Amino acid sequence: MDKGIGQKIPRLVIAAPSSGSGKTTFSMGLMAAFCRRGLKVQPFKVGPDYIDPAFHTGITGRNSINLDGWMLEEPVLRQLFAKGSQGADLSIVEGVMGLYDGYGADPMEGSTAGMAKILQAPVILIMTIDAMAASAAAIAYGLKEFGPVNLKGIVINKPSSPHHYQIVKDAIEKYAGVQVLGFLSKTTDIELKSRHLGLVQSSETENLPEIVDVLADLIEENIDLDLLLKVAEDASPWEFEIPASPDIRKAEFKIAVARDQAFSFYYHENLSMLCRLGAELVFFSPIRDKALPRDSCGIYIGGGYPEVFAPEIAANTALMQDIKEKAEQGMPIYGECGGYMYLNKNFTNDAGEIFPFVGIFDGEAVMTNRLQNFGYLEVLGLTDTVLFEKGERIKAHEFHKSKILRTDDNFCMQGEKVKNGAKTQWHCGRKYKNVFGMYPHIYFPANEKFAINFVRHCREYAGLR
Repeated sequence: MDKGIGQKIPRLVIAAPSSGSGKTTFSMGLMAAFCRRGLKVQPFKVGPDYIDPAFHTGITGRNSINLDGWMLEEPVLRQLFAKGSQGADLSIVEGVMGLYDGYGADPMEGSTAGMAKILQAPVILIMTIDAMAASAAAIAYGLKEFGPVNLKGIVINKPSSPHHYQIVKDAIEKYAGVQVLGFLSKTTDIELKSRHLGLVQSSETENLPEIVDVLADLIEENIDLDLLLKVAEDASPWEFEIPASPDIRKAEFKIAVARDQAFSFYYHENLSMLCRLGAELVFFSPIRDKALPRDSCGIYIGGGYPEVFAPEIAANTALMQDIKEKAEQGMPIYGECGGYMYLNKNFTNDAGEIFPFVGIFDGEAVMTNRLQNFGYLEVLGLTDTVLFEKGERIKAHEFHKSKILRTDDNFCMQGEKVKNGAKTQWHCGRKYKNVFGMYPHIYFPANEKFAINFVRHCREYAGLR
């Protein structure tokens, strides 16, 4: 693997003091504004997120890549960033939560600040200043001095008036020593709707192009884009490992991937890795399609919102019967989070309505009023499945409010997490023949064996060596 000595990658990390401060809105507008200027913008997202990257991808036309400082080792993160940035004029990394919020009490582990340090990237802070004046300078000063981040600019979010903005700007520049680059004004035209697991998906957002245009207009009118671009271009030369060109196999078999409004949570690198290993991905809709794509040799059903679209999913009995028949024939099937719910017998919503699902597993998916096993964890295989062999591990993430009611204790994996020095373990996951389902979301770059195992089973089903 070659070294890139002193290579220039113009780059910015977008951060905030806390969640809900406008990172996604600002990042979207910034990407759109720079794309308007004719720049090729490469988006990234810190942490285990599916919804924000979909917005990024729609705006820039380039697949947004997740950079998770807990699930992935630093060399892998650097390689993903270097590979993704190839051919781009500017790389924009949207952070996660508050600047120093990550996994546990360590402010640099899994945080935006930790990622900025790994990428040696300048940080731009978006800061909401409701009911604040000079106190905003104290917050900015504290964030600047707390850790090893290169805070190069601040954007003010939702000042109440031009006078309010000027007071806060003067205070921050005088007492925190950080340049204020402009503001994002209050408007109801750019609000993104939310639901129980975060923002509504880009595919469901009404008038998204108009919202993006308004955002880009606001950015161009009120923020110094020339200075922002200069900050990005002046980022320190970065010595990074240039990933060797992988031995990409030509497509030899098909994996059917569920993708519609109900199932859309996929890391780009997960799909890309399956392709590099020899799979052709063919997409289908559990809501609309009556049968799987022809000649499929495996099925991948990711997460999403099956609970929101349960009536439409349950009405498509023909596809569910097709999937169940393929399971009986030994086709490899992997269901993750929402996909795992879909493979069970039925789903019960908050109102007590019951909807029949595929029924490969005899469990019942039910909604609860709180997050279940929320956060990072490590998955340990207890028996061989299409995804892992007994004893193999991978770091993962869970984010769901449903749970599976089951009558058996035939568990095939163990979840583990350490919190406040104490280890918590629980059994989970189910298999039937070559079907495997679990709630944890996994990122194949964290352990490529999981992708290799799945592809091997699909190849075997296709009759290939």
